[in-house]
Amino acid sequence: MSYPIDVAASGVVLLGPDIVCDGFLLRCKARVQTHVHLDHMADFDTSKGYHDIFLSRATRELLCVEHNADLPYRSNLRALAEGTPYGVGTSILTLLSNGHMLGSVQVQLHDGRRVGYSGDFQWPLDNVIAVDALVVDSTYGSAANIREYSQAECETRFLELLHGQLARGPVHILAHRGTLHRALQLLSEHTESTLLGSRRLCREVEVYRAFGYGIQPLVPVDSPEGREAVGTGRFVWFYGTGDARPVDIVGGVTISLSAYFARPDDPITEYSERAYGVALSNHADFFGTLDYIKATGARFVVTDNTRGGKGYELAIEIKSRLGIDAQPSSNFESKEWGRGPLD
Repeated sequence: MSYPIDVAASGVVLLGPDIVCDGFLLRCKARVQTHVHLDHMADFDTSKGYHDIFLSRATRELLCVEHNADLPYRSNLRALAEGTPYGVGTSILTLLSNGHMLGSVQVQLHDGRRVGYSGDFQWPLDNVIAVDALVVDSTYGSAANIREYSQAECETRFLELLHGQLARGPVHILAHRGTLHRALQLLSEHTESTLLGSRRLCREVEVYRAFGYGIQPLVPVDSPEGREAVGTGRFVWFYGTGDARPVDIVGGVTISLSAYFARPDDPITEYSERAYGVALSNHADFFGTLDYIKATGARFVVTDNTRGGKGYELAIEIKSRLGIDAQPSSNFESKEWGRGPLD
């Protein structure tokens, strides 16, 4: 049996005849938005005019915070409960959490053939899609991408670094969505310093709180309380997607949180006395990726070769280590894309 699944150079993922993920394809009936990271938001405004857009409830709320001009009123923005099947064209669509960030999902599609997309995912997971054919994220698709530390150890090291720097002055934390809120969750339990952020980031944090995250409210940096904290120099200032970055803060230290790890044996990278990087990752590493593929039951795998170029290596490793047929994505798109050798 052949499976019409592939990934184009733009990162758009095709699942069967009806569904496109994280991108726009006119001939598909619907788009699935797996999460809100910018590298997965290609042509979202175009999709609003043509597609039904399926996503988790949390992703819908996060998008409304970021793009709230019309999204709360759009009938084609359809939030699905996790694990609830929904008919789309001739297919049955089901979304399951993949642990990458609030609202992020795996995608399962059933139209006589069971196909799916991992999205960016963390491992281990409580619930894994069951599919015959899978498009898998290949961020850590190389056998060199193996962590020698646990994420619990990384969290401990991050807190040690932050508290050590707070004893000397203010700390500025730069991170993308998901990673930033994970850090906030850690700090809400382990610091008495004032936590600052932009008005936009404060609204975003309230979405996380509404979905049960144990995060203390951020203080708007331009509020009286925020300005007072900046004046005392005892604060942790968070900068998320779209926020202006800190410039020349005397006595301040910047910690950049990344979903990627620079070194397999140490989550901390010291760039200077005032700049550090921490690999607080919500991506599965190489072995986690292989374990996830096994758990799906897939007999055929397309590796996403559009982000980092690890898809070729991962496809070879899947064949040799798991004995599962695999090939890298074509990274090709045309009017006939998805109707070639995989269909």
